[in-house]
Amino acid sequence: MNKEDIYAELNSPEYKAELEKMVSMRVSMIECLLYCYMDTARDSESARKNFILRVFDDLIQSITSVEHLARQGFMNNCKRELRYLLELALMANFIVISAPSEEFERQIKKYDKTLNSPNINLIAAMPISYLDEAQQAEFKDSVRRLYGFLCKYVHASTHQIEERLMQAVAGRTMGYEGTDALRELNSLLEKVYSSVIVFLFNSVPQHVVGDYLVLEDGGIHNWYFNQSRFVGMIDAWFDYKHERQRKLNELSEKRTLMVRF
Repeated sequence: MNKEDIYAELNSPEYKAELEKMVSMRVSMIECLLYCYMDTARDSESARKNFILRVFDDLIQSITSVEHLARQGFMNNCKRELRYLLELALMANFIVISAPSEEFERQIKKYDKTLNSPNINLIAAMPISYLDEAQQAEFKDSVRRLYGFLCKYVHASTHQIEERLMQAVAGRTMGYEGTDALRELNSLLEKVYSSVIVFLFNSVPQHVVGDYLVLEDGGIHNWYFNQSRFVGMIDAWFDYKHERQRKLNELSEKRTLMVRF
């Protein structure tokens, strides 16, 4: 593929649609994070003890960085950042579950080795609120697969080197990746961001999650990640709410139609 064809592709409606999708994900993620932060931090106890609040800056920086890196064509750097993001959300959730009554300084000292020795196996014994046993197993398997895939890009590996060689042969050097590469990255973003949301919702108080997901009339909050099956599972957990009782079938059908990843 010559450079003229690639330039034309980078200005095509299909490529621009993928860029818009990435922006929509970033906006939805940051909106959700900020809402959860502000609603959770209103409680002075949570403000001093909910560990995930202390890593919000890092979560937002990573999410913002991925978009900037992708726009420059730094796809492998995006994947490295996503590995960090997934790892950070998991670890923060683990500490919230393990030491909910201790303040930040004590949490950091107590889990110093855990924080300095990343281990995806922490997820095995972690209870995931809002998901039943089968759903938890499905979610944990999904996280393990994502983590394993992203690890191929953190260190030098034959996988990423061979991938880069094939891209070069096709004329897809840095900055000229095109629509397929961006579509592939977006698919990965959907899965990683959905996992981060589950860890986030598993870390903040139940009323915060319910207030965010359930509208005053019982409807479903309109945001990008309605398309996630795991977010849909969490949303369904709140069907017990009074304002939803008259529209349970409608909500169930709507969630089924929305799920895409």
